[in-house]
Amino acid sequence: MIGWRLLQAVAVAAIVACIDLALRATPLLGTQWNPGRLLYAGSGIVTALTLFALGAIGIGQRRLAAKLDRLLGERDRP
Repeated sequence: MIGWRLLQAVAVAAIVACIDLALRATPLLGTQWNPGRLLYAGSGIVTALTLFALGAIGIGQRRLAAKLDRLLGERDRP
């Protein structure tokens, strides 16, 4: 399960980096609008959210497998 959490931590770091990149593509933190950089940040956020979702699916699958083992173990007891 630590591998899935590590994947989610990497995804959060990527999301933060992409938000920073997106803000630097605007006049807020950058010198002017940069549509290429903004598009690049948007595609990075989509990828980072996918990594986060894969981590959540892996954690859910692990919990489901543990619960299924517990239920099948209780059923087999006389």
